[in-house]
Formats: sequence, structure tokens, C-alpha cells
Amino acid sequence: MREPHKPILRSSLRQQVYSALLGMLLEGRWDQDSRLNDSALARELGVSRTPVREALIQFESQGLLACDPNRGFSLPPLRAEEAREIYPILWSLEQLAIYLSAASSQELRKTLDHANSRAAVSDPAAALKHDRAWHARLVEASGNKKLIEMTARVEAVSRRYAAAFVRDAMAPERRAREHAQIAEALATEQPARAFALLKMHWRAEMEEVLRGLEEPTPMKRSKAAKAGNA
Repeated sequence: MREPHKPILRSSLRQQVYSALLGMLLEGRWDQDSRLNDSALARELGVSRTPVREALIQFESQGLLACDPNRGFSLPPLRAEEAREIYPILWSLEQLAIYLSAASSQELRKTLDHANSRAAVSDPAAALKHDRAWHARLVEASGNKKLIEMTARVEAVSRRYAAAFVRDAMAPERRAREHAQIAEALATEQPARAFALLKMHWRAEMEEVLRGLEEPTPMKRSKAAKAGNA
């Protein structure tokens, strides 16, 4: 049985509630089309419904949740069309972050190498979390707050897809290797190569996600079998 989330006790309540719920969402707490009960979530977090609803409304504006007047908040289905849209945006924003980076290439290389050295390749969920932390360090080096915020929103949507469909056992090792190649390109002042490697890095994940989305689900296989027997 899943242990209840620890109640929130400190100040900055709104931000803490948002962060707590975002963590639940990105960790796969709910299945697709699951309905989110704001009253139950408020009780679990030990807060009123107001900051919970504010967070859910914010998630809807970011594309992480859907809202229906009759059903309330729910997780929207994962769609190939959306995956094809968000990944190019993600790698383009990170390329811009590299271009705007206030840190020197060597300093950025050290930052990224340090982040890459703690990869947890044995646990897919931990490896994905580590991968996203590495990319966050890359974007944060730009010092551009709007870019950081924008990238974080797009990344949050992409993480739902990665958590659901990136199943390649070699993915954590591949990510770590590609991170090192990107960092090396930055250290040797080859920004064009870093841009290309970054695009290839995200494209590989996008293609794996798209393959997963194209695989027939048990329901689809059942319908196809019935149609074939008709």
C-alpha cells in the first residue's frame, strides 16, 4: 500500500502544494484518464482545498491536466501528435540556453560532468529523474529566468511520455554517454556540434516514445481480434 504523502507544515504553502502535486504527477501516481479529487488530495497534504485547486488549475494551463465541468480534473491521454510537437520545442529551448549561457564552456562542462557522475542506471525511474536534473543544470546555466520557466513547463509534459514509454534497458547508459558527448563539445568550443548532439539526444527519446504510442494496447488488440473473427 502506498504511504500517504507527508503533510505540508511550512510557509510558502501555495508553492509547496504545487511542488508536492507536481512530484506525484511526474512520478506516475495516477493513470491516464484518472480523476483527481481535490478534497482527498487536500486531506492527504494537510491543507485546505484552495491551494490544491490553484495548483490543479495551473497544471491545466500547462497542459498537464484536462478539466471537464462534469468530471473535474483528469490526466489527458498521451498522444503521438503532442509528442511530435513538444520534443522539438524542448531541444530548441535547450539549444538557446547553451547559446545564452553566461558560464564559460569549461565551467559549464564541469557543472554537467559533475551532474552526470551521479547517474543511477539500475533504476529506470531514478535514471529518468537524473537525466532531467542534468538538463535542468544545462538550462539554468543560461541565467534566463523566463527560459528556465518555459523549458521546465515543456519538460514536465515530456516526462509523462518518457515515464510511460521509455523502456529501453540501455537508455540510462545511452543518456549518460550522450550527456558526456554534449559536455565535451561545449568544453572544446564546438557549439554547432553540441546543438546537433542535443537534438539527436532528444530525438532518440521522441522516437522511442512514438514507437510505444504506436504499439497496440490490450484493448486495441482485443478489438482487432474480434474484428478478425467477425
